Amino acid sequence: MEAFSIQTDNPRAKLRAAAPPAPPTPKSDLPAVFGQAIEYESGAREIAHTHARAQLLYATSGLIRVRTPAASWVVTPDCAMLVPPRVEHELEMVGKVGFRTLYVDPCPAIGGDEGRLLPVNGLLREAILAMVQEPTRTREPGSLADILTQLIVNLLAAASPADDQPGRLPLPQHPRLHRICQALIAQPANNDSLEHWGDRFGASSRTLARHFQRETGMPFAKWREQMRVS
Repeated sequence: MEAFSIQTDNPRAKLRAAAPPAPPTPKSDLPAVFGQAIEYESGAREIAHTHARAQLLYATSGLIRVRTPAASWVVTPDCAMLVPPRVEHELEMVGKVGFRTLYVDPCPAIGGDEGRLLPVNGLLREAILAMVQEPTRTREPGSLADILTQLIVNLLAAASPADDQPGRLPLPQHPRLHRICQALIAQPANNDSLEHWGDRFGASSRTLARHFQRETGMPFAKWREQMRVS
């Protein structure tokens, strides 16, 4: 049979016909959920970083201070923090911290782009502790790791955020206010007034107070008080 071809004067059609097929999207060989356990001394820090997966942060002992661009958080043994993928965060350990973390992909409970606190009940706690003991790449159907993976994904999907998010301290995005807040977080005993900060940054205390209320939802004095107790 004689070969034939279809002719066209449309250059875009020719390009489409000549273009090679798109390569398949590479699939990670990592399991949907895997974990890690680290013991930290008080004062240990992890500098700002991101992950490609959602990260669940939990402390079996001690406290973890977590800072994202939008807020400062405190993770206690009663709650865990879920950090969405590619959200920058830094960690500071208060007291000796039993650090337990899970990396989840896909994660059914992101719900926002800054992170959120989730209450940890007995079942979720035991599932986290068991998962960090499992080999990273062993996920045979019906294995303990496979069962734990399904359980954790379902628990995260069903979890509701902690009602009042008491461990969340909002951070203003205005550059001057953000610098003030970072300075106070670094030195919680600092008692400088807004008038003092206004003199330093060339702004009136009224202007700073108004912008602070608008961006954080609370007066400056209340924010500082919450920062010191969180």
